[in-house]
Amino acid sequence: MFGTSLLPPPTTLSARAVRRLANGPLDAVTLMRDVCRVERLQAEAAERMAEALLSPHPEFVRLPSGHWALVDGREARTDRPDTGQDTGLRLTDIRFAVVDVETTGTRTAMGDRVTEIAIARVEGGAITDVFAQLVNPERPIPPYITALTHITQDMVRDQPLFRDVADEVRRRLQGAVFVAHNAAFDWRFVAAELRRVTGDELAGPSLCTVRLAKALLPDLPRRSLDHVTRYFGIEIEARHRAAGDAVATAHALCRLLHLAEREGIRTWAELDGLVSTRSGRRPHTAADRRHRASPLAAFEDHLA
Repeated sequence: MFGTSLLPPPTTLSARAVRRLANGPLDAVTLMRDVCRVERLQAEAAERMAEALLSPHPEFVRLPSGHWALVDGREARTDRPDTGQDTGLRLTDIRFAVVDVETTGTRTAMGDRVTEIAIARVEGGAITDVFAQLVNPERPIPPYITALTHITQDMVRDQPLFRDVADEVRRRLQGAVFVAHNAAFDWRFVAAELRRVTGDELAGPSLCTVRLAKALLPDLPRRSLDHVTRYFGIEIEARHRAAGDAVATAHALCRLLHLAEREGIRTWAELDGLVSTRSGRRPHTAADRRHRASPLAAFEDHLA
């Protein structure tokens, strides 16, 4: 939690949101009423406003509960770190590691831990491998988290600790682009767990599919995993479980990469440049209209 002396003066809407969230997470209605100074606001409108205002900024995160919060410590962005790799590498030659974690809460600084991790490998536009593992977090799982994920204390009691799966996690992430839907959240937890048990820092390129969807589907009103997968006709087999969400995100990544290819984007540098733009918006073209009218068919990404 931040002291008010460290916060910027509330001269912009995003700065007001930072100041308002300094005391903890808030639902969209409460937050948008305060930030936009609107007395009456319907929940659906508030959700759209919060998504439009906060999602472009890396200091904000939407929690699994739907509340908005500040990223712990206001870390620098992790979805596009300096990699030093060949930025001309073609997308078809890149290995992507699509990650999803379930956790005991949202704040690594307060001791929240991973309860489940999944990593889906994507190569050549297809899902080639999926790793999923429940993890004993060595701390109680709050009831509201169990209600969301259906992961109970009994389920994790005899599961391996993160230190027992750390080598496997590192092996699967090595040499790959770290991908997640809201990448800052998953990166933060995986980084904290690896740092705790190995002392190593998580490093390398990463990609946020929320931001990628914003860049390639500018007219999609919301970019939650539910909305993006619904747009593409992707079924999530187990929502709010690591494997289900990771596989669904991997399918969405395959579709988004195909859209990028149709836009003439062939290399990592070009994709990174697209996602790095402030708004993610590009000039509307006939291809853009086709994207909005006809999502890609499901056969374009599959388990090999």
